[in-house]
Amino acid sequence: MKRVAALCFSSLALLPAYSFAGGGTIVCSAVHFLRAGDTELRSTAISLRNLDLVNPTTVERITIRNAFGDVVHDSGPATENNNPHPLNTDFSGGLNITVVPPGASYYIATTHIWGFVGIPDMPETGQSMSARVQFSKEEKAALFVVGGNNRTRQAPNGAERARDSIQCTEVHGG
Repeated sequence: MKRVAALCFSSLALLPAYSFAGGGTIVCSAVHFLRAGDTELRSTAISLRNLDLVNPTTVERITIRNAFGDVVHDSGPATENNNPHPLNTDFSGGLNITVVPPGASYYIATTHIWGFVGIPDMPETGQSMSARVQFSKEEKAALFVVGGNNRTRQAPNGAERARDSIQCTEVHGG
């Protein structure tokens, strides 16, 4: 019996480290469109919070679908062409949001993707979108939190007029 127990415990040491990795998918509501006679821009900022103080989190993919379900943005190392995420240009030199360090809180906004104009070729479809964030990390996936807010600004890049939080939902099994 002791040999069986010893064999079981020793076999745990042979498991690869990635077997303890976690990850997940979170989907948030999003908007990006001009309104009020093109005098206001309604946009979304998606926050990426790594509550883990030891392990980084990799944002594998961000896919945004318009009101009709068409993909209007797809970036990250998990995309077919390894299309890089847009830089967060609110930071000097631009901030790459692909790896969120332990304890860090990054964000990416639809204005980093499309600027202060509507979505090219389909500006009206940005009124009710979804943003799918896929991530991977070592240890506890629950320590990565995705949230954000919608913002209304005077167009093209003026003062903020309103802000409200967005709904994000963890996707189980996919």
